[in-house]
Amino acid sequence: MSIASAIDASPDADRHVLPGAADLSPNFARWELATRPQGDRGTCSVFAVAGALEHALAQREDRGTLLSVEFLNWAGHRATGRTVDGGFFWELWNGYEQFGICAEDDLPYADAFDADLQPGQTVLDAAAKRRGLAARLHWIKEWVPTTGLTDDEFAAIKRTLTDGAPVCGGFRWPKNAQWDDGLLRMAPAAEVFDGHSVLLSGYVDDGDVPGGGSFSIRNSAAAGANGRMSYEYVREYMNDAAWIEPAP
Repeated sequence: MSIASAIDASPDADRHVLPGAADLSPNFARWELATRPQGDRGTCSVFAVAGALEHALAQREDRGTLLSVEFLNWAGHRATGRTVDGGFFWELWNGYEQFGICAEDDLPYADAFDADLQPGQTVLDAAAKRRGLAARLHWIKEWVPTTGLTDDEFAAIKRTLTDGAPVCGGFRWPKNAQWDDGLLRMAPAAEVFDGHSVLLSGYVDDGDVPGGGSFSIRNSAAAGANGRMSYEYVREYMNDAAWIEPAP
């Protein structure tokens, strides 16, 4: 499936009034879905998509399973012909649609990327059993690394969290990320790069935070795990946003 065929038009921002906060962290805690570190590899987007898949499958089954980031990375590469470690959200979703995903215990995450990795048939069979348990990747914003969010896209992210799904987010990221009591510090355009991906797991409106509030994030990078990003930062530097719908 191409990225174009997966794009959804953003829902109308005025469909209903949004509450002042939403928090999916109790779900992750109840299902024992911990944030895991990516180490020195460029796999942040793989961790974000795997986290969204874990939440979607746990919603469907009411039990949590840590899923294999290594398998999802391999599947995305095999589905799209990618050869560099990591991947875009749409590449990883294509990989899931073709091959499914196995549990972390079936193919554990490695310290280094192995371009010659080939999962065995037992692992492939286990992964195939989960293919289709997540129904669809919904796009709120297609990847554009030169613009931030529109008002409708921003509202759609908050609404998605309110409706119970975490949001995969790709960002232009500070070259030297600094955190103030868990909040990522805003950086000028000259001091960010493209980029880094995290999973948004909640939000809270707060007039004392730049932009009027903050999003809570699950961050596979070593620093700032499960920190927060201001509305100001997200509006300015979010490159793409997507969420995963569990199958009925």
